[in-house]
Amino acid sequence: MKLNLLNTRPKLITSLINLRSSSSSFSTFVSSSKPEVAVSLVQGASRGIGLEFVKQLLERNSQEHVIATCRNPDGAAGLNELKNKFSERLHIQRLDLTIESTIEDSARAIRERYGYLNLLVNASGILSIPGVIQPETTLSKVERSSLLLAYEINAVGPILVIKVCSSSSVMLCALTCLFQCSIYVFHINE
Repeated sequence: MKLNLLNTRPKLITSLINLRSSSSSFSTFVSSSKPEVAVSLVQGASRGIGLEFVKQLLERNSQEHVIATCRNPDGAAGLNELKNKFSERLHIQRLDLTIESTIEDSARAIRERYGYLNLLVNASGILSIPGVIQPETTLSKVERSSLLLAYEINAVGPILVIKVCSSSSVMLCALTCLFQCSIYVFHINE
């Protein structure tokens, strides 16, 4: 079953990207005119579904610019491989959902570089972090600190990214996927 779900990821991601592409309107971060180049932010892009979003966005449109964020850009091997292939259009930034200043710094860098954002994909989520959070297999193993950290990363952080990156009009497509990871795709409309 798990293998089948993983094999459907590219189709799912393609469908979401097509949803964004089918809309004729774009909103801007700063400017009110239509952008010449599509600019997408994929938060949680170091691996998994986030990395696949980055890959497909870059491969589908030779003009698309993608800002990929993650906690540790130097340790994101797949993302750095894509950077070698798409050096002009892929920009990698550090963003840690538990450190609000990194969220604000990313939004500021996008505003300064592009002035707008067409697509925001929040693809972060944790179930466990070796040495920090272990998956609870029984109720007796549930720890308050683990639950709060998971909530901060899986729910609060993505909302803060949306807060600083989106305009007032946002179309939401929300998916819940494996391992308690929520993916929020925001197409910013006029």
